[in-house]
Amino acid sequence: METKNEDETQSKGFGPLNACWEKLDALEQSLLETRDNSFEFLEDQINRAIERIQSFEPSVSVIGQVKAGKSTLLNAVIGETSFLPSDVNPWTSVITAVHINSRSRPFNTRAIFRFFDAQEWDRLVNTGGRMGEMANRAGFEYEADEVKAQVQEMRETTEARLGDEFQSLLGESRTFAELDKDMIDRYICYGDPEDMQEGGQEGVYADITKTADLYIDVPGSIPGICLRDTPGVNDTFMMREQITLNSISESRVCVVVLSAHQALSTMDAALLRMICTVQQRQVVIFVNRIDELPDPIAESEKVGASIRKTLDRIGLDDSMTLLFGSGYWANCAIGDTLDKMAPASMNALASWAKAKRIPFATEQDKKAAAMQASGVMDLQVEIAERIVEGPAEWMLKEIQRDIVSITAMNEKIEKAAAHRASGSGAGMDDLRRSFEQLRTATLCKLDSDTDAAREFLLSRLERGQTVFLNAALEALESHIATYGENDSWSHDPSTLRTTMRSAYLTSMVKVRRAAEAAMENFHDKLHGELESELGLFSEDDSPEMPAVPDARAPTVLAKTLSLDLNGKWWQRIWGLGAKQRIRKKYSGIIHSETNELARELVDDFFNEHVGHVRSIVEEYTFDQTKFATTIMDCVVDGKTADRISDTSERSVA
Repeated sequence: METKNEDETQSKGFGPLNACWEKLDALEQSLLETRDNSFEFLEDQINRAIERIQSFEPSVSVIGQVKAGKSTLLNAVIGETSFLPSDVNPWTSVITAVHINSRSRPFNTRAIFRFFDAQEWDRLVNTGGRMGEMANRAGFEYEADEVKAQVQEMRETTEARLGDEFQSLLGESRTFAELDKDMIDRYICYGDPEDMQEGGQEGVYADITKTADLYIDVPGSIPGICLRDTPGVNDTFMMREQITLNSISESRVCVVVLSAHQALSTMDAALLRMICTVQQRQVVIFVNRIDELPDPIAESEKVGASIRKTLDRIGLDDSMTLLFGSGYWANCAIGDTLDKMAPASMNALASWAKAKRIPFATEQDKKAAAMQASGVMDLQVEIAERIVEGPAEWMLKEIQRDIVSITAMNEKIEKAAAHRASGSGAGMDDLRRSFEQLRTATLCKLDSDTDAAREFLLSRLERGQTVFLNAALEALESHIATYGENDSWSHDPSTLRTTMRSAYLTSMVKVRRAAEAAMENFHDKLHGELESELGLFSEDDSPEMPAVPDARAPTVLAKTLSLDLNGKWWQRIWGLGAKQRIRKKYSGIIHSETNELARELVDDFFNEHVGHVRSIVEEYTFDQTKFATTIMDCVVDGKTADRISDTSERSVA
C-alpha cells in the first residue's frame, strides 16, 4: 500500500519542521566527523547522541468524540484518503500509531499489531474491566455482574470467530512487510457482526488487538513524526483507556477533535478531564464536520463561543487554539473526488467561499477552496509550531550541548598531553578512588533528595484526599438535610484532581532541582580535583550538563472514576437508609477510588520519571569520570592521543 500524495499542498503546513530536521542532520554529520577524530572513551557518548537524532520522532495524539471524524481528519493530514478506516464503531477501534517517514522503522516492517495477553483478557472477564472494577469497589455487585456478562459475551463471540487462533495470538504480535487496506481493516476496526458471521474479515482481530504501529513514507512530507489515532473517550469497557492516556502523556501535541454538532456537550466530561491534565499550549481543539453546517462561518462562530465559555467555566485559558474545518472537504480535494461530494456539503463549501470572497467557478477553484476551508493545513501548522518550540528545540539544544561538551573535553585532553612532563604517578590511584567515591556520593544524595520529593508528594496526596473526603461528606450531609434520603446525589472529584496534579507538578520541580544540583556539584568537585591535583585549569570551565526533561503529563488523573458516574449506581446508596450508614458507605468508596488513583500517580508517573532522571545523572557522572581518568592517563602514563579531535579548530553550529 503506497501513499499517493501527488499533490503536496496538504503537507505544506509541516514546512516549519523541515528546518529543524536539516539542523539535526547537520549536527549528526558533525558528530560522525568528530567520532573519527576523538578519543575512544568519547565514542559511546557520541554514539548515544547520534542514536538520539536517528530515533527522534515527535508524537501527536488525536482524541475525540463519537463520530467526530478523527480517522477521516487524520487521513487528510497524512494525505491518503482511505488509509485509516472511518465510520467504524469507536469502542472497538484500536490505538493506532502512524509513523510517517520514520528513520527508525524496523527492518522489512510496515505494520506491527500487538495483542492483549491472557492475563489482561482474564482480568477483563473476571472483573468486567474498569467498569466492573468500579462497580465492585462501590459495592454494586449487580451492576458489576451485568458488565461482566457483557464482557463474557464479547469474549465468547471472539473465541468462536477465531477458533484455535485465539489462544495462540494472546500476548503475541504480528508483523507485516507491506501494508494494504484489507489488512488494516482486519486488525484495527470493528466489522459488522452479521458480515463476520458470513465470513467477512473486516475487524476480525479488532477485539484482541491492543495497539497497532503502521509505517508509511509520504513524499513531500516531513521525516520522523508519529500520529496516534485513539479510541479516546468511547471505550465501553475501558480496555484501552489507560493506553490512550499513556499515549497522550507521551505526546507533545494533543489534538482534540470535536463534531460541529456536539461541540463540548455534557457528554464530554472525559475529554475535558484529559485536556486539564496536559499543558494548555500542547492542546489544539479542531472542530470537525463544518461541511454539514448550512452556513459554516456564522455557525462556527456560535460553536466557538460555546466552546470557549465551557473552557472558561472549568478554568482553562480561553485563548487555547481553536480551529474549524472538515476532514471530508480535505479528502475530496486530495482524492480529486469533488464531483462525488454530497450536495449539502458542496452547498456549504460554496457558502464558505462566498463569505470569504474567493473564486468558486472552476474545478480548480473548488479544490483550492475545499483545501483551505478544511483547516487541515492550519492544523499542520499548529502541530509543527508546537513540535518546533518543544521537543525539536530541546533535541537541538541537547545535541549542541553534547558537541560543545565533547569539544571541550578534547581541548582539555590536549592541554593535559602538553603538561605531561610535569605529571607524577604518586597518588593517582587515590585520585581514581576519589572520583568513584564522588560519583557514588552524588547518586546517593540524588536518591535521598528524590525520596524526600516522593514523601512530599505522598503527604500532599494524602492531605488532598482527606480534604476532599471531608468536603464531600459535608456536602452529603447538607444534601440529606435539605432533600432527605430519597434523592440521588454525587460529588464532582475535579477539585481532587486539581489538588493531585498540583502536588505532582511541584514534586517534579523538586526532582528537577535535585538532579541539576547533583550534576553541578559533581562537576565542580571533579574539575576542582583535576585542577588541584594535576594543575589543569580552564578560564571558562562552565559546566555543560544535560537538561532534565519535563515529566510526563499526569494523564492518569483523567482516568474515569466511579465518582464521575451519575445515575442508578448512586441511587443504590440511599437504600441504606440511615445517615451514618450512607456516610460510611460513601467514605469507603471515595477512599478506595482515590487511593488507587494516588498509587498509580506515584508508581507509574513519579517513580518512572525519577528512574529516567537518575539514569541521566548516572550517565553524566560516568562520562565525566571516564574523562577524568583519560586526563590522568595523558598526564601520568604519557599516553598522548593518536585520535585527538580537531574539533577545536572547527566551528560547530
